[in-house]
Amino acid sequence: MITALDMGGGFTLYTQYIAKNFFIIVFIGFLSVPGCTSQKTQATDGVEQNPQVVGWVEKAKIPGFEREVKVKLDTGATTTSINAEILEKPDEESESGGMIKFRFLDGEGNDAVFERPIVRWVQIKSREGADLRRPVVRMKFCVAGRWIEEEVNLADREDFNYPVLIGRNMLKQGKLVVDSSQTFTTEPTCPAEEAQ
Repeated sequence: MITALDMGGGFTLYTQYIAKNFFIIVFIGFLSVPGCTSQKTQATDGVEQNPQVVGWVEKAKIPGFEREVKVKLDTGATTTSINAEILEKPDEESESGGMIKFRFLDGEGNDAVFERPIVRWVQIKSREGADLRRPVVRMKFCVAGRWIEEEVNLADREDFNYPVLIGRNMLKQGKLVVDSSQTFTTEPTCPAEEAQ
């Protein structure tokens, strides 16, 4: 039994016991509150998103292009790539900054002209082994019902089956998990207000 012994400062053993237990209960309560985690999440629309399983080929939308586009989702590619014909670009020596104007070609005779600031340039090896210098811009895509905005390198993809290759940067940003046994698992329907 705890007695109320005076400890010289007006503070009793009983009060000490109550205070200690109170702090323990409060501390345990903080640890068990739902939703209080330190896990880092990424979401493209300000709301936490769970991973979404998609096929290795999906349909996507690009703001400023009226049609749906078939895209290949490639976990082996670091950066997303889009089929582009360069119309105007700044000085070759410029590493970043400046605007670039390009025509996106979907491989089915449809196109759209875009103008974007250059984020950086990348060196990429071609299939023949030659070094290619490509401009990188930021673009937004609607894939699997999610708007994803990330870096995209502008490339000549005329000889490829798909005009857009979604790389790991967008897969990670959009929390997309590729199932190589599936195709066209979701429709590219995203909130219209987030398109711009």
